[in-house]
Amino acid sequence: MNEVKTSEGSKKNEQEVFITDITIHKVRHLENIHIPLSKDERKHLILTGKNGSGKTSVLESLINRLTKIFKGSLIIGEIPDEPVDAERDISILFTLAEKIHEYINSGHFIISNYRARRQSEMRTPKGLSKVNLLDRYYLPDRPGKEFIQYIVNLKAEKSFSREENDLEAVKNIESWFDMFEKTLKEIFEDPTLRLEFDRKNYNFKILQKDKEPFDFNTLADGYSAFINIVTDLILRMQKHWTKSYDVQGVVLIDELETHLHIDLQKKVFPFLTRFFPRIQFIVTTHSPFILNSIADAVIYDLENRLMVEDLSGYSYDGIVESYFDRDKYSEIIKNKLEKYEQLVAQTQRTEEEEEHMIELRWYLKEIPASLARELKAKFQQVELNRKGKR
Repeated sequence: MNEVKTSEGSKKNEQEVFITDITIHKVRHLENIHIPLSKDERKHLILTGKNGSGKTSVLESLINRLTKIFKGSLIIGEIPDEPVDAERDISILFTLAEKIHEYINSGHFIISNYRARRQSEMRTPKGLSKVNLLDRYYLPDRPGKEFIQYIVNLKAEKSFSREENDLEAVKNIESWFDMFEKTLKEIFEDPTLRLEFDRKNYNFKILQKDKEPFDFNTLADGYSAFINIVTDLILRMQKHWTKSYDVQGVVLIDELETHLHIDLQKKVFPFLTRFFPRIQFIVTTHSPFILNSIADAVIYDLENRLMVEDLSGYSYDGIVESYFDRDKYSEIIKNKLEKYEQLVAQTQRTEEEEEHMIELRWYLKEIPASLARELKAKFQQVELNRKGKR
């Protein structure tokens, strides 16, 4: 059965390990690019630039490099004058490189990546079945698929512990569920949200006021993409959980904004960096809402090959103008508005269409007028017409 441990373990003696420098020797059209992060503190990296600038290719090269480090087939101290070959398209420098393999092997340093196309795909249990949490997971592993099974087992473990009068175990499990429900409340921005155990079906339901109950496999795409990352990282760290998810590591995410409506784009990065405080995130994005959502990050524009200053105080309008294709961005908004208008005009909608319409409304409602004034005005007119039909 599962266990929830709260021992502080060896973390007190751990030294901080993180990436300090990345050098792109040759990745597609990108050559001889040095991206200094920080030698003194853990800095996140946001790779940005217009389509075709090489963001995903750089991320793939980083994944390949980190995979070799994870497997122990690579010595981490880079040699400055080492000739560049096909196997060395990118170099990474760490603090305390000599500690990396020790921490990886003990499960105290994780490396994971999440590609652009992602959704929560959790296996629905058919009963109690042991989930073997590993000390360490390889990059292709997806422990998050067993998340529902894991928390179903926790519920059973709580009952068994109560029967055996193991009150400390009961308290630890209750604390874990309180923490996780609080996390869901924050993600869904709903203080009334409840996580309810469906014991007959070995599943969990998420309950919100004035909404039909739903489970982890029927989430809207945006929430599914978000929770996919959170639950997978939780299980990667769970064996070493104390009272927070503070295992060290590097996590790479391609197109962090995938499926997220604007409100989630604004909060996904601040949430991840706060919930996993010792993870160094390297992400790519097209989203101005992600670019200015966090101050403690290095932003590198691959299109113009330059370090970008902190954008947390900049307007979305200025970011789009400088780092993205404004016409393309407006076209995306236009397509979403046309779809929304079409759904509003329908006299009957399926449950899926109703959910999609609500997602589009959130997205369009949150777009600053300065990004697309005419489209924003048209959306407001569509809303007036929709409300007039009631």
